[in-house]
Amino acid sequence: MPYRTRRLDEARRRWRAQLRQAGQDLRAARHVAAATQVAVAAVVGVSQSEVSRRELGQSQGVRFEDLAMHAAAVGMRLSLSLWPVGGQLRDAAQARYISRLVARIGRAWNVILEASMPKAGDLRAIDVVLRSGQLRIAVEVITRLADLQAQVRAAQLKARDYGADRLVIVVAGTHANRRAMDAARETLRASFDLDAQRVLADLAHGRDPGRDAFILLS
Repeated sequence: MPYRTRRLDEARRRWRAQLRQAGQDLRAARHVAAATQVAVAAVVGVSQSEVSRRELGQSQGVRFEDLAMHAAAVGMRLSLSLWPVGGQLRDAAQARYISRLVARIGRAWNVILEASMPKAGDLRAIDVVLRSGQLRIAVEVITRLADLQAQVRAAQLKARDYGADRLVIVVAGTHANRRAMDAARETLRASFDLDAQRVLADLAHGRDPGRDAFILLS
């Protein structure tokens, strides 16, 4: 729960920073348009003081739609982008597979659940980190393979940025996931050990599996 609180606090800080930047852009665009705050207020349907607060980044309760209309009034277009950062709330299925994995190999390792990234402001988290001495293995658990290439790349970037020595991707052993794995097996083989039983045996005995690995877990 402390990590969840930190993540939400960071989101609020980012939103305030974005409001300040948006305000600067709105003010600059108004000057380019040679418009007064009163004129913009009349077009948007708010008070002059509200236009001023927005330009100063101080209108904390402003809606995205309000900013979009304000931007249009000064010749700009507001865009919204969402980026995955990891550490998302787990669904019940993901929690079950994490529990199964930890039950099978956890005694041999110091297990850290949802390990936050070392860089300040990075809101991503590793699902599970296995530690033994200096060895750190990042474990990402995927319940549904939707875009295998993108999911693998995201996991690799998290493991790299965390500073993990190994990456193990655990995939729920559903029929759909097995089909997706079979289709990509030759491509995955170049970067991952696909012998799940051997990798699980190594992990159960606290051994380094020797390379990154994929595990289909039933």
